[in-house]
Amino acid sequence: MPINKTKTSPDPTPNLPQGGEESKDGLKYSLSKFEYDLYHEEDDKAEKVIRVKRVSMPNKGEKWKIFEDNKVMFILEGTKLTNKEKDFLRTVDGVNFLITQYKAGIKSFNSLKNEIKKKLK
Repeated sequence: MPINKTKTSPDPTPNLPQGGEESKDGLKYSLSKFEYDLYHEEDDKAEKVIRVKRVSMPNKGEKWKIFEDNKVMFILEGTKLTNKEKDFLRTVDGVNFLITQYKAGIKSFNSLKNEIKKKLK
């Protein structure tokens, strides 16, 4: 029995190149019909980066430093806090609390300590 290894396609449509189709604008691989919705260059603004870093000091001391764009803006001494307050600030909720307090505007250490006491009640 002879085996026919070459088959002819009965489909009369021409072969399209693999990899995508061209739009009517001539652009290949269009990601969105509305490309103007994806990125607004005039809205490109650098936001402030606020972060909190806990620093272990010698003799089991701790400090929390609040940075804004890699500049130290506020230092919270652990020696002036109770153990319960330090335990709270070591958690993720404590770090988020410090960031929100910084954004609200920390006036002094005493005002921040009073806010931590209110939060822990």
